[in-house]
Parts: sequence; C-alpha cells; structure tokens
Amino acid sequence: MRYYISGPMSGHDDLNFPAFEAATKELRDRGHEVVSPAEINPDLEADWLECITCDIKWVGTCNAMLMLRGWKDSFGAQIEHLVAQKLQLHIEYEDSE
Repeated sequence: MRYYISGPMSGHDDLNFPAFEAATKELRDRGHEVVSPAEINPDLEADWLECITCDIKWVGTCNAMLMLRGWKDSFGAQIEHLVAQKLQLHIEYEDSE
C-alpha cells in the first residue's frame, strides 16, 4: 500500500514533524510506501496554502491514508480526509477519537 500521512501541523512545535516521522518509520518498517507532508514540505516557514495545495495532489497518488491523533482539530487534515473519502482510499486512524 502507498500511504499518505495526515494530521495536525499548524500550532504544534516543529509543525508536529516528530509524529509524522514516527508514523512514516512505522509504516515503512511494515513494508509500505509513504508520502508524508513533513518530507514534501520540510520548510517550517512555508506558506500554508501552497503546502495544502501540493499535499492534496500527493493524496491522489496514494491508495491509503493514515490519520494522526488530533486530525479532527486540523483544518488541513480535514480537507485531506475529505479528499481521501472522495477518492475512496483506505483510511486508518491512529486512535479512535
């Protein structure tokens, strides 16, 4: 499977990159391909709109999505979740919020 990792970034220290990195490692260790926004847009000062526009394009290259804890409180992650639903991707949740 090729996973896109989605979760909260704005307002978190280091844009929550440690959580994205941990999820990326876990999925890759299980043999999956991973697309992570932390790798796509590593600039901590990048423009939000440019990032989400780029990220949505990457969602379309995947067949699965992992939603990190706190995704429901993230406008960007909600958008990515909606796109994944519309594309009928397999969606997993880090926890049962």
